[in-house]
Amino acid sequence: MRRLVIAFVAISVLALPAHAQRRGASQEPSPEELARKRDAAELDQKYKAAIKAQSDAHSAKKDPWANMRAPADGKK
Repeated sequence: MRRLVIAFVAISVLALPAHAQRRGASQEPSPEELARKRDAAELDQKYKAAIKAQSDAHSAKKDPWANMRAPADGKK
């Protein structure tokens, strides 16, 4: 009987961390957490739009020496 009680206590002590991890899994997120996730998603969307706009602006071919060249007269 004593061995059985010791075995039961040992098993319950080992299973306690697993039980504690599952306890919060079924709870709904709080309104603060929902607002934080929504704000993070909005910020991420703005960041991606800014990166896309920046890459679009740099993708156009530009001639950095355009002001330094003489106008083309049709001569080669």
